[in-house]
Amino acid sequence: MSETRSYNSRLRQEQAEATRERIVAAMAELLAEDGRIEAATNRAVAARAGVTEVTVYRHFPNREALLRGLWEHLNRRNGSTIGMPQSEAELVGNIAPLFATFDVAPAHIVASVTTEHGREMRGSLDELRRNAFLEALENAARDLPPAERVKAAGVIQLLHSAYAWLSLREQWNLSGQDAADAAGWAIETLIADLRARGPAPIKPSVPGAPSKEDTLS
Repeated sequence: MSETRSYNSRLRQEQAEATRERIVAAMAELLAEDGRIEAATNRAVAARAGVTEVTVYRHFPNREALLRGLWEHLNRRNGSTIGMPQSEAELVGNIAPLFATFDVAPAHIVASVTTEHGREMRGSLDELRRNAFLEALENAARDLPPAERVKAAGVIQLLHSAYAWLSLREQWNLSGQDAADAAGWAIETLIADLRARGPAPIKPSVPGAPSKEDTLS
C-alpha cells in the first residue's frame, strides 16, 4: 500500500513538472512570436499551454515567479545550467563554465541584458542573486560594515555576469574563456583585498584634541 502511495505521489509530481514546463514553454513561444513580454499575459499563456488560468496561477502565483520560470527555461534550453554561486570558491570556479554557456547562445544572452523583456526576466532573480553573492562573500567580507559588504558583493556579481561577458566580448574582442580568465583574476584580487583589510582600526582619542562638534562650522 505504501508503494502505491509512493508511486501516485511520484506520478503527480511528474505531471506537475510537465505542466509547469508546458506553461513556460508556451510563454517562450509567445515572446518569440510577438517580441514583447507584455503580450505574454497569463490568459494568453494559459490558452497556448492548453491549461486554465487557475492552473497557471497554481504553478506561478505572481508575475515575478512566472518570469523567473521563463528565465530558467530559456537558460536550460540554451545550455546554461550554472546556478548562483554557493561558496567563495564558486565565485571564481563557476565563471569559465558560465561564460562558455554564454558563448553557445550569445543571442539569448545579449537579449537578456539589452532588451526590456530580457532585463525584466533577469530582474525577477535580483533578490536571489543579491543574497547568493552576499552569502558567498560572507567570510571574506565579514569585517566590513554592511554597506561596504553590499558594494563588494555588487562589484563581484557584476564581474560574474552577462554584462561583463558582453562588454569584454564587444569592446575587447575576448572569447568566453579569455573573458572568464580576466573576470576570475579580478574577483580573486578583490577577495584577497577584502581579506587583507580586516576590521577597521579604532583611532585612539587624543587628550585636548577638538571634538567633531568643535570642528563643524
